[in-house]
Formats: sequence, C-alpha cells, structure tokens
Amino acid sequence: MNSKEIFGENMKHFRKLNNLTQEQLSEKLNITPQHLSRIENGKSFVTAELLDSLCIIFNVSPATFFYTAQEFSGDDSLFAKIDSIIDKEIEKFGSEVKQKIRN
Repeated sequence: MNSKEIFGENMKHFRKLNNLTQEQLSEKLNITPQHLSRIENGKSFVTAELLDSLCIIFNVSPATFFYTAQEFSGDDSLFAKIDSIIDKEIEKFGSEVKQKIRN
C-alpha cells in the first residue's frame, strides 16, 4: 500500500467515524465529492491547505493520516517490552525508597 492509499484509507476512516458522507465532507473542504472520492481511493493526493483543513475538522495531527492500521493498533511485543521496562523501574524505585527509609 502506498502513501496515497494509506492517506485515503485513514481519511475515509475519520470521515465515517465522524458520521460524515462524502458529500458532507467535500462541502466542508470546498472540493467536489468526486475529488474526495479520488483521494479516499488513493488516486489523488491532498494539498497542504486541504490537509490543514482535515486536521481541523477531525481534530488530529497531520501525521495521523499516514499511519497504517498495524501502526494504529500497535505491536503487542512492543507493549510487552514497555511494560517490562516500567515494571523494572518501579521495582528499582521501590528498592531505593526502602533503602533511604532504612538509612
């Protein structure tokens, strides 16, 4: 999947999440429904101005439109590694506090 397709899929996702039809969103963006359809299908790309408008409408950062579904959901092994690091730091902190109290 190329960046135009990823962008289009995410735009469609946010449009549907906000219960907007292509006609309603295209009106807000001041473009034709056909142009919006071409963007959602990865056939066209947005201008910087259109990207800014989308970010305002959906209240998201520009980078949000470029994540794949896999990146949105996260990698469980990454979360496991983060949890492990947090657990070790909490244990270390607890030991340090106990040591300070005993001294």
